[in-house]
Amino acid sequence: MKKIVSIALILILCFGMAGCAKTYHGTDELLKKAREELPISEADTTDIQYAGMCKKENTALAWFISGNEYQKHYYLPMEIEIKNNGEDYTFVHTYKPVTDKCPDVATVNWQEGYAFLINNPKVSTVKITLENGEQIRKIVQKDSVPYSFYVPSALSEYVFLDADGKEVQ
Repeated sequence: MKKIVSIALILILCFGMAGCAKTYHGTDELLKKAREELPISEADTTDIQYAGMCKKENTALAWFISGNEYQKHYYLPMEIEIKNNGEDYTFVHTYKPVTDKCPDVATVNWQEGYAFLINNPKVSTVKITLENGEQIRKIVQKDSVPYSFYVPSALSEYVFLDADGKEVQ
């Protein structure tokens, strides 16, 4: 009988802990989690900064940038759940961003749309063509880099332009 009670208590404890995800209070604590998730060898010593958030309902993509002005940057998008009116977060998982289209720009196909992080001061506009052919332009203010935003639609193309309307490559 004691064995059955012990096994039942262990199972209850295991099931109770299975639904408990660590809660992070604010972006400073999320920054610590981002450091753990960075897929680079110097993750414990490299500079890392919070770069913005793309939100959709109770989820978000929090962007982090590793490295400094003398190092190559790594862009880390982390999906999180938003709790307590945006004061707390739980980690869901990370994504591998696309970074080869333009220097210091990262994109992720996320939540049936696209999340962008612009960390290139030369980019002043993102020209986006939706799947239905509609074109939109997202203006990046000169002093707002890093700048993150989300387009909740499928895209057929996007181009990063400088102040003269020329493609940044």
